[in-house]
Amino acid sequence: MLLYFCAFLWLIMNIELKDLSHNPVYAQVRQQIENQIKNNTLAPGEQLPSPAALGQKLSVDKGEIQRAYYELEQLGLITKQTGKDFLGKPRTDYRVATANRR
Repeated sequence: MLLYFCAFLWLIMNIELKDLSHNPVYAQVRQQIENQIKNNTLAPGEQLPSPAALGQKLSVDKGEIQRAYYELEQLGLITKQTGKDFLGKPRTDYRVATANRR
């Protein structure tokens, strides 16, 4: 089931990076996720892939994704929730905000 969810999420989060001369990677990722949220392609409460997973999919450093997520969080478009996984290890989840959407 989790594999199906992840595959479905990758189809929804169709992010294409262009030549670096246009905009930095984090800005391209931020803009495309912001557009998907505003166009309701990503629904309120929907979980986003981890920065590491999305970075791996796009073949970029996870720091680029973390910066994009940070900026989206500052805009009130996504929320960050920190907790623990089933093994007790720290875990951070990112979700599309359900309120205060600009």
